[in-house]
Amino acid sequence: MFFEGAEKKAELVVTPAAGSLRGRGRAFWERIVLAARAKILSTIETPQCTAHLLSESSLFVWDDRVLLITCGRTTLAPAVLEIVAEVGAENVAALIYERKDNIFPEYQPSNFLDDARALGKVLPGKAFRLGEEDEHHVSVFHLDRRFKPDPRDVTLEILMHGIDVKARAAFCKGPQHTLEFIHRETGVRGIVEGFAVDDHVFDPSGYSLNALRGSEYYTIHVTPQAVGSYVSFETNHFFNTDLDAVVSRVLDIFRPQSVDVLAFSSQLDPVTVPRPYQPRRSVVDKLGCGWSVQFLSFFKPQVRPGKAEPLVLDRAAATP
Repeated sequence: MFFEGAEKKAELVVTPAAGSLRGRGRAFWERIVLAARAKILSTIETPQCTAHLLSESSLFVWDDRVLLITCGRTTLAPAVLEIVAEVGAENVAALIYERKDNIFPEYQPSNFLDDARALGKVLPGKAFRLGEEDEHHVSVFHLDRRFKPDPRDVTLEILMHGIDVKARAAFCKGPQHTLEFIHRETGVRGIVEGFAVDDHVFDPSGYSLNALRGSEYYTIHVTPQAVGSYVSFETNHFFNTDLDAVVSRVLDIFRPQSVDVLAFSSQLDPVTVPRPYQPRRSVVDKLGCGWSVQFLSFFKPQVRPGKAEPLVLDRAAATP
């Protein structure tokens, strides 16, 4: 059975007039997650942030902002609209809504333009695509209001396709594939040091991790199926000198065939992806909402000819 690992993501920042988002309480956030067709599995928190591990990805809540990431056939836009209805559209200071390209877009309950139009009815916004339509790409809708992010307000996303066979195997559930096995074999708990970790192995395969340190997070979501394997890594950790080292560490764990790097910051530092990856596409732009964005797409060159890929003719087995 195929699972669509590519994610939808929304980060929403509120003004002080909206009050504390963490103060809304667990019942409110359970309702928001349900609107996205997901549920909360577990929770960790620090004095600054609450992190919920979901049946489909993650939810992070601070006093002044919320980050909701969902995968599969989830409905993220309606969940975002419920948050906006709660805080008031006039109290939304910033919103960035993203959708990664899907392998089977026809099985999604909506497409990016559907979502952007629904959000645009409530919040003035602009939409654009990072990357080419016939390649891996990310579509973005952002609130069209002046916003000045803190210089340390950064986001790094590493989006990986075609995961190495041995790397995939570590995340498939079985008698030997416990959390302890994954930690020992992969090193995912130590990608950025000093974080408290909450993680989960899904049946029959799949893995999610939330990590917190103060107001900083990183999160990993692994879809290790043989066809369409996908991993995402994301963090708001402010990198001083270790940015390239963290990118290399993530790629060493998963060894994907292709990788897209997406970075948001008020002042962008160039992101370096190590060999053997070769650049395919690069986008650098300044958004009207205050952030600059950098999108870099890389691929691993083919060493030798591959074999023809068998197709599944059984409709029930092939349908997501």
